Amino acid sequence: MTDNAEVVLCRTDGRVRVITLNRPRVRNALNSELLRLFHRAVDDAVADPDVGAIVITGNGPAFSAGADLKEAGTSPRPDDLWDRYAQAVDNDRIYERLSRVPKPVIAAVNGFAVGGGCALAVSCDVVLAADTARFSYPETNHGIAAVTVAVGLSRVVGRLQALDLLLSGRFVDAAEAHAMGMVTRIVPAADLMTEAVGYAQALAEKSPTAIRLTKRVFRAVQELDYDHAFEYARDVSLMTREAMTGGRGAPE
Repeated sequence: MTDNAEVVLCRTDGRVRVITLNRPRVRNALNSELLRLFHRAVDDAVADPDVGAIVITGNGPAFSAGADLKEAGTSPRPDDLWDRYAQAVDNDRIYERLSRVPKPVIAAVNGFAVGGGCALAVSCDVVLAADTARFSYPETNHGIAAVTVAVGLSRVVGRLQALDLLLSGRFVDAAEAHAMGMVTRIVPAADLMTEAVGYAQALAEKSPTAIRLTKRVFRAVQELDYDHAFEYARDVSLMTREAMTGGRGAPE
């Protein structure tokens, strides 16, 4: 597969699609062009039957510096409240999109992951971080409420830890992020992409149906109390077993 555009690079390694944010001079800040092409790259990877897993990383010293504040400051500001709301929804939907991808998504955090860049990383299924990576939610330092980025963070760390990061805007290194639960594994920076692609290759060889249902059920049970979560998971498990033995079809 060829590159979608200069700001988003794509390559295929075996059954793994590697998507690279490529605005290194501005630390891969998320402007409208990058987000549009990133959505397209993710959609292409999901639609490709030869792709079993996705790796997301950044080019240069940063994974992503988050929202492009320069673009936000120079873009025409819609006068209508609903236009502004629609614009915000369009910008933020990437986090929900990643959480709903049916294939495994691995973030290979190669450097700074800041604000929306940090939210992008924790929206993935697995976060592998270079030992040089650093994480921060600095929105309040710029007079911006850290709201949409709080959604994903609140689901991977505890309340007190999340509020510490969101209110203080401080940086944490890979070791502290790992201790909090934001990072799955820390690897030497020089080995990051080898480790990430290797991990993704192993997941890509598993049953796509098993992976898809595991992700779907895991997401669903987070919103349910224990009894209903267990009932839902059991029902999906029974339906899947019947499908494998010629009974009812597996849920879509």
